[in-house]
Amino acid sequence: MSNNQSIQSTISKTTKSLYAEALASQRANDNQKALSYYIQVLEQIHSIDDVTQDIDQFQFHIYLSVCDIYIQQYERSSANVFIDKALQVAHKLQQQDKVAKCLNLRGKIKSLEGDYDGALSDHNKSIEIQLKIDGNEGLNVSDAYEMIGNIYSHQGKYDDAISMYEKSLKIGLSALGDNHPNIA
Repeated sequence: MSNNQSIQSTISKTTKSLYAEALASQRANDNQKALSYYIQVLEQIHSIDDVTQDIDQFQFHIYLSVCDIYIQQYERSSANVFIDKALQVAHKLQQQDKVAKCLNLRGKIKSLEGDYDGALSDHNKSIEIQLKIDGNEGLNVSDAYEMIGNIYSHQGKYDDAISMYEKSLKIGLSALGDNHPNIA
C-alpha cells in the first residue's frame, strides 16, 4: 500500500475535503480561510487514535503551511508555536531533512523578530544538516545562505552579505540553470 493510500484509508472524506479547501484558499491568498480549514483538519487528525507515520508526515506539512501563513501575517508568536510543533514531529519522524527545514524557517522567524544571532545559529545548523544529508549543496542550503545574507545586510555587514548571496546564487544556478524564474 502506498503512503497516499494509507493516509486516504485513515483520513475521512471530510478531512480530505477540508484540506483541499485549505490548499485552494492558501493558493488564492485567502489566508484567514486557509487557517480556518487547516485548524479544522488538525483537530480531526488529533482525534485519530492510531496515528501512523503517514499521518505525522501529513501533520508536519500542515504545521509548516500554518507557520508560513502566520509569517506572512507578521504573527510571529503564532508562527513560533507551529514551527515548534513541526520541529517536534520532524524529530519524532527522525527525518533530518525536515529538521533542517524547520530550523531554516525558525531562523527566518527569529530574523523577523530581530534576534539575528539566534537566526544565524538556526540557519547554520540547517546548512550543516543539509550538507550531511545531501553531501552537496541543494536548494535548501541556497535558501539558508540567502537568509544569512539578508541578516548580514540588516546588520550592515555588506561584504559578508554579498558573499552569502553569491553562494546562494551559485547553488541556485547549478540546481536550476540560468533560465529559471527564481534566478535573477
